[in-house]
Amino acid sequence: MSIVFSGRVRVLAAIISLAAFIGLGVQSTLNLERDGSPLVSFALLLRFFTIWSNLAAAVLFAWIAAKGSIHRAVPFALATALTIVAIVYHALLAADHHPVGLDWYTNQMHHTVIPAATVGWWLAFTRPVDNGWKDLPLVMIAPVAYTVFALVYGEMSGFYAYFFLDVLQYGYGRVFANIAGLALVFMMFGALLLALRRLVSARA
Repeated sequence: MSIVFSGRVRVLAAIISLAAFIGLGVQSTLNLERDGSPLVSFALLLRFFTIWSNLAAAVLFAWIAAKGSIHRAVPFALATALTIVAIVYHALLAADHHPVGLDWYTNQMHHTVIPAATVGWWLAFTRPVDNGWKDLPLVMIAPVAYTVFALVYGEMSGFYAYFFLDVLQYGYGRVFANIAGLALVFMMFGALLLALRRLVSARA
């Protein structure tokens, strides 16, 4: 079942999409001396789930702006993924990460602005009946797809974007346990967003 959106909502979706595309585009130009071209730089950025989720936001909000509708589970899954991107970064990584210049702005775009805009848009323009507990397993599709990619890429290159996926350090047994835990975390945050969705509607 799809959700249909009005013109004003579609305009806001277009603004979020444009902001996400600009953030990704600028990020792809920041390491040209090392990478040689924006395309190579962007390909290397795709090693990170943050970039996957921001690219998904850019594409999916562009789709909503152009078509005016989307499957009801997609905005919910996107909001869940970007919530985790923001929380993991600000709670676990930000203290040891000190970008400067344009990198600071793109970093805030990826980890703060786009996640906040996505969750705010989802809360404002979807209804509690659009998503339910049965949709929780759907929030794991994107992280599972990314995990498969990350493990294959790591096996081929020796580079693991996140320590909890590092097979060289922890072995497959520990990594698969980490992945199972991560799946539960995604479902937990999805459940919290559903509860928040109902709370917001009840007070509206």
